[in-house]
Amino acid sequence: MALPPLPSHELRTPLTSIHGFLEVLLRGAANQPDQLQKALKSMYSESARLNKLVHDLLLLAKLDRIPHFELTEGMLDTVILDMEPQLRILAGNRKLSLCLEPNMRCKYDTDKIKQVILNLFQNAVQHTDPEKGHIQISLYGKNNGVQLSVQDNGPGISATHLPHVFDRFYRSDSSRTRKYGGAGLGLSIAKAIVEAHGGTISVVSQEGKGSTFHVWLPG
Repeated sequence: MALPPLPSHELRTPLTSIHGFLEVLLRGAANQPDQLQKALKSMYSESARLNKLVHDLLLLAKLDRIPHFELTEGMLDTVILDMEPQLRILAGNRKLSLCLEPNMRCKYDTDKIKQVILNLFQNAVQHTDPEKGHIQISLYGKNNGVQLSVQDNGPGISATHLPHVFDRFYRSDSSRTRKYGGAGLGLSIAKAIVEAHGGTISVVSQEGKGSTFHVWLPG
């Protein structure tokens, strides 16, 4: 299985960090409880980042190799409602609103479409204020299909970055990457999954006015 091209720093940065902390421990910090705890937490965080990167790369490689799924008909609103407890935990103190038309039937792979919803939601969480953030998930019928929208009240996306948001490894704000982890693959994975369903994904955004991601799936 061929993996997607990977910028070298995506591997080098966490590995360098882990190696550096191991050197510090070997020089005697292991005997100092405070420094030991700090080093272990940092190494755990970097190893988790590497683990997620490998998972995302393997998923993208699979999507590149097998760009279609076995789809079954179901109600997408039920899938979102099943995810609501998880989404509210991820939202923290942010406000979460669900505006779902009932009985929205379409064909999908349940696990993969959950991945799309989760990736779009996590992206909204990363770009909204922890206390004042508001994320709305909407679902309604459109053009003989179903449209899912994830809207946030974050800072929005500039016209410079907007054409690239679905590019692999693209990140408009490296500071959020350091805080939340990730390699800029979440939106590209969502795009690949949606297109494998025969659907489309797009984003509407303006600086200072938040962003809305739209996913359309055929009925």
